[in-house]
Amino acid sequence: MLLAVDIGNTSTALGVFAGDELIAHFRIHTDRMRMESEYRVLLKNLFSLDGLPSPKAALLSSVVPPVEREMKEAIEKLFGIRAQVVDAESTGLQVLIDNPKEAGADRLVNAVGALGYPSPTGRYIVVDFGTATTFDLVEAPNRYLGGAITIGPQTAADALAARTAKLPRIDLVPPKGVVGKNTLDALRSGLVLGYAALVEGMVRRFKEEAGEALVIATGGFAGTLKDLCPSFDVVDEDLTLKGLLRIYKAQG
Repeated sequence: MLLAVDIGNTSTALGVFAGDELIAHFRIHTDRMRMESEYRVLLKNLFSLDGLPSPKAALLSSVVPPVEREMKEAIEKLFGIRAQVVDAESTGLQVLIDNPKEAGADRLVNAVGALGYPSPTGRYIVVDFGTATTFDLVEAPNRYLGGAITIGPQTAADALAARTAKLPRIDLVPPKGVVGKNTLDALRSGLVLGYAALVEGMVRRFKEEAGEALVIATGGFAGTLKDLCPSFDVVDEDLTLKGLLRIYKAQG
């Protein structure tokens, strides 16, 4: 039993694996103010809710150090196991960027997860939709080559609503058409269809520079864009958790 934890800026995903099977998946709000004891209670309740046995190991990927510390301590106290935090060295990747320590753990773990899929060219483009949206180029057997970062779609929508007097917060769902006949549909056109165009344009530029690659989309917005982005070969919202499992298994 492995507890895999991906701590992001907005939400934290927790997956429980029995062997290769993901038997439980939880998503909670990432709260920088939550203390270790609170995480301990939360974890205990989640495991009890699904009748899950205690994990034998835990692996964490994090881009939020304060939450990482509290979560790690909570896991170790509650389950009596060592919780390992993934870094560039422990992924087993060759991180071929100017400063490998700058690479976000989530992006490296995604790269490992992507390598679990067969690619005709041995190259992968991973698109991860979160607070920020990242594009990463990966090459078999274990090379992380770099990528691009832009604002996430929900972050963009929230910023637009916060900085304008009359534009409301909206659900990010596709509109009926590109030309909106009201404010809500106009926003959805720009934020959803416009974002799909951004993604398609970036994937095309990656392929022009690096060659053909298998495109894997992950993150909460991937499902929304699935039918709008023909470049997506695979949509896997559990890619990061699967990457953590692959890292754990590689460590023996």
